[in-house]
Amino acid sequence: MFEIKKYPQFSWSLSRHKTLQSCQRKYAYDYYVSHNGWLQYNVSPEAQHAYRLKKLQHLPMFFGHVAHGIIEETIMMILRHNEVPDVTTLIERARRKLNDAYIQSKNEAAWAAKPSRSTMLYDMYYNGNLNREEVAIYQERLHIIFENFLNSYTVQQLRQNREFIDLQQAEEFRTIKLNDITVYLVMDILYKDRRTDQWVIVDWKTGKSTADDRQQLALYAYYVHKTLRVPLEQIEVRNEYLLENRYVNTQLDDIDLDVFMHLYSDSVRLMKSFQADILTNEPVELEDFACTQFINRCEKCNYKQMCRKL
Repeated sequence: MFEIKKYPQFSWSLSRHKTLQSCQRKYAYDYYVSHNGWLQYNVSPEAQHAYRLKKLQHLPMFFGHVAHGIIEETIMMILRHNEVPDVTTLIERARRKLNDAYIQSKNEAAWAAKPSRSTMLYDMYYNGNLNREEVAIYQERLHIIFENFLNSYTVQQLRQNREFIDLQQAEEFRTIKLNDITVYLVMDILYKDRRTDQWVIVDWKTGKSTADDRQQLALYAYYVHKTLRVPLEQIEVRNEYLLENRYVNTQLDDIDLDVFMHLYSDSVRLMKSFQADILTNEPVELEDFACTQFINRCEKCNYKQMCRKL
């Protein structure tokens, strides 16, 4: 049974870690102030406001979300029915979803009442319209992303060897316990190739490569290694960079997992320093979460409407 608690459960994810590294104050709004903000009663207006702002969607992130959803649907079509839609079909699906988000963003009252059931784009909320230059960039990327996806190494492998592929549930929230802390992760694709006895983890990227990509794959490999008891030498991790039309296969080893565990331990230690009570996960005062020193980040922050720095 779902239980409403005054404070959220302490947990860890790579996205939570990156938020804390970016801005402690944003971390506070994301994981503490907005807690229970989805409730209609017995919750502060501040929590409701923070929760609504948390749900704002930046166009680059929403574009990636839409692309990932269509990619997942297409992968299922390939493996179940050996059907491959053309690039025009995928582009039209994405355009409909993006247009729906734009239309929903015009109805602020409906979004404010149920922020989790409709979309509010960041620029629509704060500026009243979308940035035309940014829109043009992502309109152009639609064809690039989906054409490169259909021609990608992973899709070719799945099509050629589909009878040997055991697909695990894609885009599914998964958890693992690390030192009694729940760690959340979402893998784009996890499958076993019975020809080679290899487990393959694929992460689709609709943006540019970053320094965090290897750490993300190390977390995924750790999950498969520990929960499915698969030796590391049987785990292949792959980034598919659709914007750049390239893929990178990586074979991780114990050193990679040690590096990840070191990052994880340091990150948890820093997160716990913001707990006033380690048993309930009650946070310290909001003012104890430092604001970022990079003021340019504030301009695109979801919480600039309520952040006490501004």
